Amino acid sequence: MEMRAIIGELFERQNDRSLATAAFFVAGMLFALANSTVFLPPGDERPDLVAVAIACLAAAGGVFAAGSRFSTRAAGVLMALVFIVVVPSVLLAPDAIRSINTGLLFLPFFLYLVWFLPMWFARLLGYPWILLVDAFILMRFGPSMLSVLVTLTVTGLVLGELIGLFKRRLERASVTDPLCGVWNATGFRALLDRAVAASYRGGRPLAMLYVDLDDFKQVNDRYGHFEGDRVLRQFSQHMRENCRPQDVFARFGGDEFALLLIDADASLARSIAERLHRELDAVKWSYGIAEWVPGESPDAFISRADLEMLGAKRNRKGDAEPHGSSEHEPR
Repeated sequence: MEMRAIIGELFERQNDRSLATAAFFVAGMLFALANSTVFLPPGDERPDLVAVAIACLAAAGGVFAAGSRFSTRAAGVLMALVFIVVVPSVLLAPDAIRSINTGLLFLPFFLYLVWFLPMWFARLLGYPWILLVDAFILMRFGPSMLSVLVTLTVTGLVLGELIGLFKRRLERASVTDPLCGVWNATGFRALLDRAVAASYRGGRPLAMLYVDLDDFKQVNDRYGHFEGDRVLRQFSQHMRENCRPQDVFARFGGDEFALLLIDADASLARSIAERLHRELDAVKWSYGIAEWVPGESPDAFISRADLEMLGAKRNRKGDAEPHGSSEHEPR
């Protein structure tokens, strides 16, 4: 029971990348062992394959021990080592069938790269892998292998590129609001983290406009959700068309939006907000402004802008500027 608990805890510490990498190297170990024992021609010896099997076992164990701490960079380094070891081994294969067998390792290698690493890196290692393997096999066994190699190369590259396209679409969908086509809260927070880090390093200002449409519930209640969706899409489109190119506009959900203003302090943010409020007058909306304070967390930054917006909503009827509020500008 205790052993089961330990194993369960080890698996809970894993993520998709570490599990896939460990499985990749376990499969590599089995492949090397099989080719150095069961499938080894009589009288032949392959101590290099035994060494590869031991290295794969060590790599799998190390990745599994690291668990979720196993980084993308570490994965890239390991895959580069796999490239260095496996591709030249085609020259050591005793016959054409075993050379093709080694060449088939391109498929799991390239698909792993495409899914878990940047596409440019997958192409950087994947394309040379298959081209070098093709060249080595043709050099050793002649043009009779050409049709098999063309099939392997085209199938592997096309499959990898299609999976890469699918991955990019999934990533885009995960950070995009499906109704309005702008960033969603997840995408906004990722970009906010980068902007905060850049602002901290460069000492440049960063401000946020938190936006809420006024009386939007009445639109849904009176005209229906179809009209409410149209209003949200139109507002998002107009906001994207009128904000600065470097700024980040996102829908947080419902009728709440945020505009991240790069290289803008509270004063500039207010000027931008007032301009947008004049230009986007098809629907009434309230806003709050906050300027990032060094050392402040992204969540606290968002909360301050949200609170300013709520204060503007409460006070808008008696305010000289009824739809906007901002904190005191830093001195």
